[in-house]
Amino acid sequence: MAVASRRRAAGFSLPLTMALAFSLMTLASGIVGMVVVSDRQAKAATSELVTRTTLESAIEQGLYGLERDGAPAAGEWTDRASLNGLDVTLTFAPTRYKPDLNKSPAAEIAAALADPALGQQVAAALTPPTPKGERPQFNRFSDVVQAVGANAAGEDCLRRRLTIGRAGGATEPAPPVNALVPQRKPLAAAALIDVRAETRDPEGRRVVLWRRVRYTGKSERLWLTHDWRELRLPRDDLACPPPEPSPTFGVAASGQ
Repeated sequence: MAVASRRRAAGFSLPLTMALAFSLMTLASGIVGMVVVSDRQAKAATSELVTRTTLESAIEQGLYGLERDGAPAAGEWTDRASLNGLDVTLTFAPTRYKPDLNKSPAAEIAAALADPALGQQVAAALTPPTPKGERPQFNRFSDVVQAVGANAAGEDCLRRRLTIGRAGGATEPAPPVNALVPQRKPLAAAALIDVRAETRDPEGRRVVLWRRVRYTGKSERLWLTHDWRELRLPRDDLACPPPEPSPTFGVAASGQ
């Protein structure tokens, strides 16, 4: 009887031992998986931080150059920077040369967009709710993007060609570029500029940082930021060239 009991005990303990070993293996695999996921998340967070810091630093470097050397006499100009192993393309566009979504005529706004579908979306967002109603007004650019229903590429194009919140009435015509290197002029106080910085993060993804800044001319705080937006764009860019000069639009305005 004792021998039989020992055999039954041995036969009963073997499955328990196997079950315990399997549980330990599963737990170990789970812990390893959690460590791998945590490591990936940490690396992704570090990559995002490096990319964002690089874009911010490139913009600050570009703004310092504008304050020191003045701005080119152009409706839009570009610059380049290399920081933290990333190449950054900077684009500067004074808002006085861009149609304002709240102030400019709807036809002028539509003419600034080369993509027909995006232009139709913007036209729909600007249409008054009733035939005798007033055109919608927007407090922030994000409100415009939401009303238009634009994706990241569409929003990037809207920010390239349009602005919101500038002083003055009509859009000023962009200065003609008659030289390979346009003449630079000192910045005027209250100048409002849309700044775009683009790079590819360490994983090769396109990342864009937008800032709308105002030059104060005061040494204690030279620049004020009115808008800040980070976008992750698809590999294929949306066609968003600058509009051709038009004699209909671009009546010079008094002030900015």
